[in-house]
Amino acid sequence: MDGHRGRWGVARRHVVSRAGGAGLFRVTVCSVSGRVPFVCRTGARHRVCGLTDYRHSVSHPLIAAHRGANEFLPEHSLAAFRQAIVEGADGFEFDIRLTADGQLVLHHDRTVKRTAGAKGSIADLTLPQLRELNFAHRHPDCVDNPEASRIATLEELFALVVDSGKDIKLLIEAKHPSRFGPRLELRLWETLRRWPGLDVTVMSFSRAALATWRGLDTDTPLVWIFEYPFRRPPEGVQVLSSRVDYIESTPSFVERAHAQGYEVYVWTVNDAETAHRMAALEVDLIFTDRPAAIRESLTS
Repeated sequence: MDGHRGRWGVARRHVVSRAGGAGLFRVTVCSVSGRVPFVCRTGARHRVCGLTDYRHSVSHPLIAAHRGANEFLPEHSLAAFRQAIVEGADGFEFDIRLTADGQLVLHHDRTVKRTAGAKGSIADLTLPQLRELNFAHRHPDCVDNPEASRIATLEELFALVVDSGKDIKLLIEAKHPSRFGPRLELRLWETLRRWPGLDVTVMSFSRAALATWRGLDTDTPLVWIFEYPFRRPPEGVQVLSSRVDYIESTPSFVERAHAQGYEVYVWTVNDAETAHRMAALEVDLIFTDRPAAIRESLTS
């Protein structure tokens, strides 16, 4: 999902706290690892002064990191997903695209203009060409961190998850429209066969893409992402996912979807008040750019 079209997220809270309780102070987290940093106020400056781990907190909607924990890190970077592990995210939401040489990379947009400040589309560039670009150009504090500045492949993310030893839900959206058509789903299916045991869910706005996937694999859970208006879901999906404004404007939707056997995921939730409203509606998962903060808001 995109930041506008959204993605679901899991809801639990961690928080890098803010004076007055109204938000977060900006902290550079490119080199933070292990646990979630607290921010202490020291005059006009702030410093990391403590660590905690919120992962084992009271049950709430699941919290999925939307393109990683990307509030202060480049979206879809390995650094953002590593930070999401630190912040106790239950799941990762991310987009995949095929490069010109057939590699699956993590990227939302069709082109690299916004993310790398360069020209060209993912489909027209090879992985070596993409590796020459700086995907942290909007995050100057992170340019010296290869995990933040370099485009990530799908298998690099899988390796990060396996190495973490965490049980992380992987919510994968194969981006369409794509010039490669169903080759995108086929390449994903081939890749997943090399990584058995991962907790994978496939998502799409495209009914055709979901049908293609179901033809390849009958076991992987499917999520249909929709905006407006709501129509009859495609066959074979287990989850319905939409923007937070649709869920809020149609509060009976969650109850009706549950009654029909569907789970409901919502995107993108980045503030405590909205997170609480979504939890009260009993959504199953929240997509957020701020896993720690949202988890903290729901558990405090």
